[in-house]
Amino acid sequence: MAPKDKDLQSIYNRVFADAMKYTDQFPIQMVAATYIAIAMRLYKTSLTPEEYEMMIESIMESEVKPYIKDKETVH
Repeated sequence: MAPKDKDLQSIYNRVFADAMKYTDQFPIQMVAATYIAIAMRLYKTSLTPEEYEMMIESIMESEVKPYIKDKETVH
């Protein structure tokens, strides 16, 4: 795996873990809305208007799998 790919996977895992912790305290849709609002703001800050529109289109066309929480075993 290329260093940039490793970095991307690392930050994804860390941010995802944080998001899952927030779902213990807040509704999952509230957490998702917060993260997408932050993402859009960061994209708007770092991309040209054309690049931003392309990114939004790319996101809307992407297929994603839903997250299914592991059932915790109580001993």
